[in-house]
Amino acid sequence: MAKTSAAAKAKIAGDFIMKLLVGLLFVCIGIEGIAGGDTGANELYRAIGNDVANTILGIVLIVCGLLIAVPLFIRGIKPTFTRYSTIVVFIVWVLVIVFADIMNIGSYRGMEYFEWAEGFIYHLLILNAIYGITKKSFVAVAKTVAGK
Repeated sequence: MAKTSAAAKAKIAGDFIMKLLVGLLFVCIGIEGIAGGDTGANELYRAIGNDVANTILGIVLIVCGLLIAVPLFIRGIKPTFTRYSTIVVFIVWVLVIVFADIMNIGSYRGMEYFEWAEGFIYHLLILNAIYGITKKSFVAVAKTVAGK
């Protein structure tokens, strides 16, 4: 049996933790959407402005979050479900950035601008984490669509 290097073990542990945290984040954001919470993807929920649509989006995000986190502990969930779930949360988070940050960029003055910049940077950090767990999914789905 081949020995695993310390760097490889650290990468595996880091990937595990990142998937777990992203999955849990989107479970929480989905619960907020169903409950009408005032954080997380609130700007996206506010932009939709429809309680039924927000509830449906909340349920979708809960399911996606679970499909990202649960396979870390339980075998038998098809990787295809996890792939599409990661792509869905990536798209949703890009929409959060658009509605929460980009559409409001011109409405800040003075110190408010730095508060906006801080929130925008937090959102970009989360997007980077999501991209980290999603990039393999984009490649796999592209190969499936291309028929390879």
